[in-house]
Amino acid sequence: MNENRHKLFIISSPSGGGKTSLLKSLFEDSRANSLWMSVSHTTRKKRKGDQEGKDYYFIGVEEFKTKVKKGDFIEYAQVFENYYGTDKETIFSRLEKSNVFLEIDWQGAEIIKKIFPKSLSIFLLPPSYEDLRKRLNNRDLDSEEIIKKRLSEAKKEISKCMDFDFLILNDEFTKALSELKKIVFENIDSRKFNSRVSSELLKNLLD
Repeated sequence: MNENRHKLFIISSPSGGGKTSLLKSLFEDSRANSLWMSVSHTTRKKRKGDQEGKDYYFIGVEEFKTKVKKGDFIEYAQVFENYYGTDKETIFSRLEKSNVFLEIDWQGAEIIKKIFPKSLSIFLLPPSYEDLRKRLNNRDLDSEEIIKKRLSEAKKEISKCMDFDFLILNDEFTKALSELKKIVFENIDSRKFNSRVSSELLKNLLD
């Protein structure tokens, strides 16, 4: 359903998983001129450095709920106390012109996969929860209480990772970026992708 000649990529990870830095470097690659990054709508408050229309479209809860009722979102989810959604019309329009990249959670990825079965989904995994905690602390964006909630939610998110086409271990930035570029720019088959995510690592993360 709704397949076309352009590709749709999905990337997910737990909070603090390193998506932002990797995507920034990915889009600095000269080959990224054929790639468009989707910008979600959110009800969360702006943080320092956030740019309207670049990081998110910031809207109120009532406006968000109105958009849900109108069917404006191709997918949406509530993450903690905030809502996030991807504009349906924009995605279909952009796919007519270029490859599209969605940065969404596992719930959204499930929905998008049903609509676009040929989309390619990527999940970033941390080497450990301690590493994830350090990243969340270093961001200096959340209280200790919120960080605990994010770490608790991370286990649930990681439990869904096997539903994704590609698993990237984000332990070393250059290696993770190289793998991400290989997926996006080199059309590698998921069955031939040499993931560094081992069954032992997954067991440690899920135990």
